[in-house]
Amino acid sequence: MDVFNSFLNGLYYGLIAPFFRFCARVLTLLLIRPMTLLHLPPWLQVCVIAVLAGLFAFWMRGLLRVDERVREFNRRFAEKRRQQQELRHIPDKYSRDALYRTTDEELNEEYNTFLAYHYARYVMIYMLPLFLILAWLNSVFSAPWLMARYGRPYLVALPPNSFGIGGLSVTFLFLLCYILTLVVGFRIQRHLKNR
Repeated sequence: MDVFNSFLNGLYYGLIAPFFRFCARVLTLLLIRPMTLLHLPPWLQVCVIAVLAGLFAFWMRGLLRVDERVREFNRRFAEKRRQQQELRHIPDKYSRDALYRTTDEELNEEYNTFLAYHYARYVMIYMLPLFLILAWLNSVFSAPWLMARYGRPYLVALPPNSFGIGGLSVTFLFLLCYILTLVVGFRIQRHLKNR
């Protein structure tokens, strides 16, 4: 067990952590530095990065052909379901029930496999980039950095209110812009399909 733990520690500290630190430096150099040189406030930088993350998600959907795969699955599944319904014309009740059970198990297995792959694509497209970008942004615009720079641990300070919310955090602002980008993107996509 100690050998395995040593291997995992070596893998994490020798390969994975340096890789993510390198990616964070590259993203900071490519995204944060230019926006800082343009004198964009940090809250606007976070919003721009959230929009870019949303556009990246749509690019990944196209790259992984998500819509095509869903349409193809629905077509195949509907055809198999139609074929299964044809079994009702078999006069022998026991043969009909046995064949129906067999095809039903096949349909269930195919549907569960599709669902597993669909959720794996969902995690790859939306969740993994979301968590990695949030981890990076929360290290760039950390609470100590915001306190030192602006005297508050928030990107956007709010006036005193009865809710006790002092401001908008990096995570809240990023998620808000990211979700709005996805909503608008899906509406545009639906509008273009219906034309």
